Parts: sequence; C-alpha cells; structure tokens
Amino acid sequence: MTTPTTRVPRHGFTLVEVLVVIAILLTLGALVFMGVGRATLAARKVESINNIKQLSAISISDAGENNGVFPDIHFGNLPFWFTWEWRERNLITRDMAYSSANECWTKNGVDICSNPKTDLWEYGGKEESSLFAYACLIENEIWTESGTFVEPKNWLDIKDDVTNEDAEEGSPDRIRWTPSRMAGQKVAYPILWIDVAMVWNQKPIANFMGKQRVPEPQGTHIGYLDGHVEWVRGADMKVRFSTPQLSLSW
Repeated sequence: MTTPTTRVPRHGFTLVEVLVVIAILLTLGALVFMGVGRATLAARKVESINNIKQLSAISISDAGENNGVFPDIHFGNLPFWFTWEWRERNLITRDMAYSSANECWTKNGVDICSNPKTDLWEYGGKEESSLFAYACLIENEIWTESGTFVEPKNWLDIKDDVTNEDAEEGSPDRIRWTPSRMAGQKVAYPILWIDVAMVWNQKPIANFMGKQRVPEPQGTHIGYLDGHVEWVRGADMKVRFSTPQLSLSW
C-alpha cells in the first residue's frame, strides 16, 4: 500500500511576486511624489500672487498720496533693487519681498546660492537697499533709459497713443512703456510688479525655475495696474527689457 505524499505548505514569495510588489510600490511612490510636487507648486503660486497684489496695492496707495504719481522706489537703475526708505515707510516685510519658489533668494532674504551667502534684505548695511524676488515695472527714467524695451504684439495699434510727441527724441518720456502715474495714461505695458525672471550677468534667475539641464523659467506672474494677477507659462514668456547686463522676461 502506497503512503500518500503530504504536500508541505510553501512559504515566502516567488521572484515574480516580489517584482510585482516592487513595481506597485514604485508606481504608488511616483504618484505621491507627483502629487506633492503639484501641491507645492500651487502653494507657491498662491504665495506669489498674494505678494504681488500686496506690493501693487502699496504702490497704488503711495501714488494716491502723491497726486496719482508713482514714487521713485527703485535703488539705482534696476527694477528689483529698492530703497530702504520706501521699504520701511510702507512696512514691507521679508515675507512680502521674497518667494519660497525662488531657490536662491529665499523667504528669509538670504542668497544661499552665492559664496559667501549674501543678505539681500539689508544689502550694504541698514539704510542702504534691498534686493527683492519681485521686480517693479513702474516707470523710472533711470532704468528705462538705460535699457531697451521690446514692443508688444499690438504695437502698431497703440503706438500713437503711447507716444508723447512733445518729448524730445530719445527722452524716457518719449514712449510710455509702463505706468508712471496711477490713472489717465495709456501705456505699452500696464504692469506694476512681476515675479523675477531674468538673466543677470549671464546667470538665469527666476522665482519659478525649471529643472531642465539648461534652466528656464516655468512661468511668471504679472501684476497689472487694474489689480489683477495673471500667470504666464514659460513657453509663452519673452524678453521684454534688456541691457548688456540684464534681460527681463514676462
């Protein structure tokens, strides 16, 4: 009589089963990572919009106290340097001046990408100037005169309206590129503030910088004179202002 063979229960997993589990875990991990990335980008966009709206509102309030004329808030001839007096008078905080989307110019106002690290908030010491992660496009004859603005798409339609025929050729008042007063002006670009997106001394810098091999902005926010803010995708951005050291895009 033959004794029946008892089948011993198998323990553990086969190689195929292990590989399937690993594949599932990797897929779930990738989905979670992508979700976190989207949520982080969305949060940074909201922060940027709020900052630009606040800076725009402060600029408009300043103009309201100055017969509608925007104050000269720039320090030097660049649109992202600001005077310490303007910053203190309007109670601008570090949180309003920097974006967490900018991997170098962090929320605490320190350029961690420079060596040695640079304090942007008190650059040059107290009562000197601040370097923001947002650029102010309120017209300033010092910096607009020093660079070249690219004409907008509808230039032929608006050229006559934004040209001041009474101003001398070459004068910064000849073409009204950006607002210098709160109302009553027709300008080529009715923009107050933008996310920094530029090439400065041949180095690309942007609040929303992509991770490509050759870094390019993912996009930028534009704060308009009427108070609304728009997001422009990186693919749609163009260089609008340039000097030998700087090109500014939106």
